[in-house]
Amino acid sequence: MTDIAESMALDAMIAGFIVWLARQRTPLPGRSHCPNTVERFLRWQHLQRERGADHTEDAYCAELRNAGASHAEIAPIRASIAQFRRYLQTTG
Repeated sequence: MTDIAESMALDAMIAGFIVWLARQRTPLPGRSHCPNTVERFLRWQHLQRERGADHTEDAYCAELRNAGASHAEIAPIRASIAQFRRYLQTTG
Protein backbone atom coordinates (compact mmCIF):
# COMPACT_ATOMS: atom_id res chain seq x y z
CA MET A 1 0.00 0.00 0.00
CA THR A 2 2.87 2.39 0.78
CA ASP A 3 4.31 1.89 -2.70
CA ILE A 4 0.97 2.90 -4.23
CA ALA A 5 0.75 6.01 -2.04
CA GLU A 6 4.35 6.96 -2.84
CA SER A 7 3.70 6.43 -6.54
CA MET A 8 0.59 8.61 -6.39
CA ALA A 9 2.51 11.32 -4.50
CA LEU A 10 5.27 11.20 -7.12
CA ASP A 11 2.72 11.38 -9.93
CA ALA A 12 1.09 14.42 -8.31
CA MET A 13 4.46 16.11 -7.82
CA ILE A 14 5.46 15.50 -11.45
CA ALA A 15 2.07 16.80 -12.64
CA GLY A 16 2.59 19.98 -10.64
CA PHE A 17 6.08 20.28 -12.09
CA ILE A 18 4.71 19.97 -15.64
CA VAL A 19 2.23 22.79 -15.00
CA TRP A 20 4.98 24.93 -13.45
CA LEU A 21 7.26 24.33 -16.46
CA ALA A 22 4.50 25.43 -18.83
CA ARG A 23 4.03 28.64 -16.84
CA GLN A 24 7.77 29.33 -17.04
CA ARG A 25 7.43 29.33 -20.81
CA THR A 26 10.05 26.62 -21.02
CA PRO A 27 10.54 25.57 -24.67
CA LEU A 28 8.54 22.48 -25.58
CA PRO A 29 11.51 20.12 -26.16
CA GLY A 30 12.81 20.79 -22.65
CA ARG A 31 9.34 20.70 -21.20
CA SER A 32 8.58 17.28 -22.64
CA HIS A 33 11.80 15.54 -21.55
CA CYS A 34 12.37 17.29 -18.24
CA PRO A 35 9.59 15.59 -16.21
CA ASN A 36 10.60 12.11 -17.42
CA THR A 37 14.22 12.79 -16.52
CA VAL A 38 13.26 14.06 -13.07
CA GLU A 39 10.96 11.11 -12.45
CA ARG A 40 13.74 8.64 -13.30
CA PHE A 41 16.08 10.51 -10.94
CA LEU A 42 13.52 10.55 -8.09
CA ARG A 43 12.80 6.84 -8.46
CA TRP A 44 16.54 6.09 -8.47
CA GLN A 45 16.99 8.36 -5.45
CA HIS A 46 14.23 6.55 -3.55
CA LEU A 47 15.87 3.16 -4.16
CA GLN A 48 19.24 4.50 -3.10
CA ARG A 49 17.79 5.85 0.15
CA GLU A 50 16.21 2.47 0.89
CA ARG A 51 19.62 0.83 0.39
CA GLY A 52 21.31 3.42 2.59
CA ALA A 53 23.48 4.47 -0.36
CA ASP A 54 24.50 7.88 -1.66
CA HIS A 55 21.40 9.38 -3.28
CA THR A 56 22.73 12.75 -4.41
CA GLU A 57 22.55 14.23 -7.87
CA ASP A 58 26.32 13.80 -8.17
CA ALA A 59 26.07 10.09 -7.34
CA TYR A 60 23.32 9.70 -9.94
CA CYS A 61 25.39 11.40 -12.62
CA ALA A 62 28.46 9.37 -11.66
CA GLU A 63 26.43 6.19 -12.07
CA LEU A 64 25.25 7.36 -15.49
CA ARG A 65 28.86 8.18 -16.46
CA ASN A 66 29.96 4.72 -15.30
CA ALA A 67 27.23 3.25 -17.48
CA GLY A 68 28.69 5.08 -20.49
CA ALA A 69 26.80 8.38 -20.59
CA SER A 70 28.78 11.28 -22.01
CA HIS A 71 29.05 14.79 -20.62
CA ALA A 72 26.71 15.93 -23.40
CA GLU A 73 24.10 13.41 -22.21
CA ILE A 74 24.49 14.27 -18.53
CA ALA A 75 24.32 18.06 -18.92
CA PRO A 76 20.59 18.13 -19.79
CA ILE A 77 19.88 15.73 -16.93
CA ARG A 78 21.54 18.13 -14.49
CA ALA A 79 19.59 21.02 -16.06
CA SER A 80 16.31 19.14 -15.59
CA ILE A 81 17.10 18.41 -11.95
CA ALA A 82 18.01 22.09 -11.45
CA GLN A 83 14.64 23.10 -12.93
CA PHE A 84 12.91 20.71 -10.54
CA ARG A 85 14.87 22.20 -7.63
CA ARG A 86 13.61 25.67 -8.64
CA TYR A 87 10.07 24.30 -8.80
CA LEU A 88 10.37 22.90 -5.28
CA GLN A 89 11.67 26.24 -3.99
CA THR A 90 8.64 28.05 -5.39
CA THR A 91 6.16 25.57 -3.93
CA GLY A 92 7.87 25.10 -0.55
